[in-house]
Amino acid sequence: MSMQSAGTGGKWLLLLAGLWLVQPAAARTLRAEIAALDAGLARAEGLRLELRWPDEATQGELVVSVDRLDAGDFGYRFATLDWRCPLARDGEGNWRCEGTLRSAGHPDKRLAVAVSSVATEVDLAQGRSRIGLRRHVAAPDDTRLLLERVPVAWLQSFLATLWAEGRPQAGRVDGELRIRTPTDAPLQVAGDLRLAGIGLDTPDGWLAAEGVAANARLDYRSDGRHQQLSLRGEFRGGELLAGTLYVPLPATALPFELAGEQRGAGGWRLPRLRWSDGRTLALEGSLVLDADSGLAALDLTARSDDLATLRERYLSGWLGLAGLADLQLHGAAEAALALDADGPRTMRLRPQEVNIVDPAGRFGFAGLAGDLHWTAAAPPQRGELRWASGAIYGIGLGAARFPLESSARELRLASPVVLDVLAGSLRLDDFRLTPPLGATGARARLGIELRGLDLAQLSQRLGWPPFTGSLSGRIPAAHYADNRLQFDGGLTMNLFDGEVRIGALSMERPFGVAPTLSADVDFSGLDLEPLTAAFGFGEITGRLQGRIAGLRLLDWSPVAFDADLHTDPAWRGRRRISQRAVQDISNIGGGGLVAGLQNQLLRRFSSFGYERIGIRCRLADDVCLMDGIGSAGQGYTIVEGAGLPRITVVGFQRRVDWPVLVDRLKAATEGQTPIVR
Repeated sequence: MSMQSAGTGGKWLLLLAGLWLVQPAAARTLRAEIAALDAGLARAEGLRLELRWPDEATQGELVVSVDRLDAGDFGYRFATLDWRCPLARDGEGNWRCEGTLRSAGHPDKRLAVAVSSVATEVDLAQGRSRIGLRRHVAAPDDTRLLLERVPVAWLQSFLATLWAEGRPQAGRVDGELRIRTPTDAPLQVAGDLRLAGIGLDTPDGWLAAEGVAANARLDYRSDGRHQQLSLRGEFRGGELLAGTLYVPLPATALPFELAGEQRGAGGWRLPRLRWSDGRTLALEGSLVLDADSGLAALDLTARSDDLATLRERYLSGWLGLAGLADLQLHGAAEAALALDADGPRTMRLRPQEVNIVDPAGRFGFAGLAGDLHWTAAAPPQRGELRWASGAIYGIGLGAARFPLESSARELRLASPVVLDVLAGSLRLDDFRLTPPLGATGARARLGIELRGLDLAQLSQRLGWPPFTGSLSGRIPAAHYADNRLQFDGGLTMNLFDGEVRIGALSMERPFGVAPTLSADVDFSGLDLEPLTAAFGFGEITGRLQGRIAGLRLLDWSPVAFDADLHTDPAWRGRRRISQRAVQDISNIGGGGLVAGLQNQLLRRFSSFGYERIGIRCRLADDVCLMDGIGSAGQGYTIVEGAGLPRITVVGFQRRVDWPVLVDRLKAATEGQTPIVR
């Protein structure tokens, strides 16, 4: 028997009806070969059927083999299918056959088919997982699909027709779908689904999910050229990762909705996106993907009335990359974002009484509010940012208001702002920010001027020794790009009746992990008497000058510098050094005393005159190469005495491990009692 291009699945039913007419009075075998059979949902090619019915038996054996089965609309294609089952008929003329289905490259499954004059029922099972199909003769284009504990991997081929990059890894699906395959209308798939333990990822690792549970209502339509999708439901637990966005989903219901369409070879357009997480986050917008699933356009609006929970649930990944994993947020905010393939077009942020606290003590702000606008277009957009109080490294900033404007992809300060800081002032002359664009990272420019900041208060805030004096200076421009902060100009500190100048200042990863600072520091005219007192060092009078070139701090600890500190030879005042200072300097240099009098006599004197004092340290690879103001045999002179009693302090260790030198400095400044031997 041969059938060329059978048009509908009704031919299959007619064939079974013909088998019903075969009376089991004698042993008979019926064979059928069908070149192609189109049943609406799928097309079979190379279909062969064989029915063997022994004499006087109440049932026969049905053998079905298929060279190729193609359900292209659903993404499924099978080769070399084979099914064998005992075929039986009940007293009402209903047929049933159940047996093992084998297919190349797929695990064996149990396939059961029941056919009556009014309906066809098909069940495909493996273990506790089952897919059921129900069709009625009166509605041959209408099929019900029943899913019970179906592994999501079984649906991978169908999901690939909607999303080629998605790779299901784990989880199961339950539910019921209605599939309509009319000859003159698009394919329709609609129904309710329940997902549990879903895990998936994409080849580039940008998107991943694990343990996700959800309920969803699906409505999908396709005519081969135009696809439409509507999905709405709620998530109930699991984890999502999209780029640097990590979201631990709560067990409570999170409603979501999306609607989209795809035409021809173009990308998907999702004109409606909605996500609702109570007070934590309400998000709505639209999305357009190009033919390669790349982002072509995105418009989103979001609101949070609970930034504390938002930070835990949605912002932890981003904050961790920025070195702010423990940042605390409180308050509310609204935001809007619009971007296309070229990057952001507009951004807007409206913080409302937001409090930001960095537990590391680097910064904190209270009562943060305003309306920030950023635009890539030419016409300027105005906004402002304000706070009730703020602090950076414990330095209070007080209330402030910043008028802002934006155009041509840049956010900038509309007019200078002056802040009262540490009994002085900080004037912000310039601020410009350009967000990331393509492969180009964020860029910023800053111009500031400091006037008369009280160093005593600054020292207290930063945990420094009790310096006295003031801090002034101007940085006409500080540039931030590629995670590097570069300063033009410099800072001048007027302290200890002298001056400290900081130049060539730059920072790498200033807001990230292990920040690095580089600078050159010059000293002149520092009064040694209050300076040594501030550090808890033995007393020295006179003036200090020198330079620390190539200073480099990693995570605020020195890793390199070339320091040369010495007394001012032009100083005409009193030059004295206490016995304790002599011992402290001697211990730091790893040297001893060479004196014009016997050491025992030195005990009688509390201080000594000196001609000059100097010490050098060049730090590299955790070792300090030491030197002084001149050579002394195999050593180097640190203190050159003057008058009587005359002393000279000599260092003999040229190479000193940096941790050892730090311990010596610490011991010297902790006021240990000097011992002269």
